[in-house]
Amino acid sequence: MKSKTVIAAAALAVAAAITGCDRSETTLLAAANTAGNLALSTWFAIEEPDGQVKTALKEIVAVTVDASAKIGGGASYVNALTPVVQEIAASYTGITPAQRNLVNVGASVILSGIDTYIDSNERLRTNAELASKVVAAFGKGCLTALERSENSPAAQCIRQAHRVMSLQYDVEAKAFRPL
Repeated sequence: MKSKTVIAAAALAVAAAITGCDRSETTLLAAANTAGNLALSTWFAIEEPDGQVKTALKEIVAVTVDASAKIGGGASYVNALTPVVQEIAASYTGITPAQRNLVNVGASVILSGIDTYIDSNERLRTNAELASKVVAAFGKGCLTALERSENSPAAQCIRQAHRVMSLQYDVEAKAFRPL
């Protein structure tokens, strides 16, 4: 599970780096949208959650965006919303414990992604209004990932990269083999 979270975090870090030296609001919002999309798309390609998990994650994105005005720029979304996320996950009585776990992990990807993105820019930590806009853009990116087909070329590419990462090079055979 750690490697899966690391992969999602790496995708998020790439999106956060998109802002580079240009810290205009437009750039921050576009990069936040990309970060949200990449974070969930990468996680989806690894975990392949079903429709019930995705439905719960849509609700979590909506709650997160709504709460952004109250949380502000300097607070942790993981700390502020984890209890709410757990209540949402518990409210889905028709899902299995494994699905509930995926809801919690997916929510963690979303919330920690927002925290990471906001922490990457001091202006976001000190400007609650801009941070709220960034959270909305991040959420929009997450919703794009939620709506996109699991069989999209991007998802297939990420899934293939994950398969390759689970191979080990065998020097004697001069080929990659499963671990």
